[in-house]
Amino acid sequence: MPETGEIVLIVRAQNGDRAALETLLRGVYRPLRSYVTQIVGGSQADDVLQEIAISIFRNRRYLRHPAAFRPWIFRIASRHVFRHLKREARWKRVETDLDLLAGLPAPASLEPGDGVLAAVDQVSPASRAVLLLHYSQDLSIEETALVLDIPIGTAKSRLAYGISVLRKLMQQKGTS
Repeated sequence: MPETGEIVLIVRAQNGDRAALETLLRGVYRPLRSYVTQIVGGSQADDVLQEIAISIFRNRRYLRHPAAFRPWIFRIASRHVFRHLKREARWKRVETDLDLLAGLPAPASLEPGDGVLAAVDQVSPASRAVLLLHYSQDLSIEETALVLDIPIGTAKSRLAYGISVLRKLMQQKGTS
């Protein structure tokens, strides 16, 4: 639950106060950047974050409950992240030049010192989003489901799947 001062900032931002909106965005920038970067990668994060900021600016008046500001922002972010991933997948399918693909370095595998964060990159984007929102951003499973606009049961199953994949990867890492 946001503090009273944050709720006042949210209401001010909804009524057109750009300084209040900037203050709010600065307050959520680090966790939002962490979430976006862990899903789309560091090289694309800035572009996606800029799209998210524009979307927040354009849609701030549609936030019905100021206390739900943080989940609302992560919902917008999730939509942009998945839209970006779909665009990237389309571009990858269009690239059919095998010489270009053969010249690319092989994807990095898990090394003994990489830890859980490296393993999270190996989880599907849908499960990764649930894992990151639930554990990294401390959202409840219900809030996570709302942010991603999925049923609670789906969020729970994606969380369970993500955890099982992480366990397998960590076990493989431990045996290699």
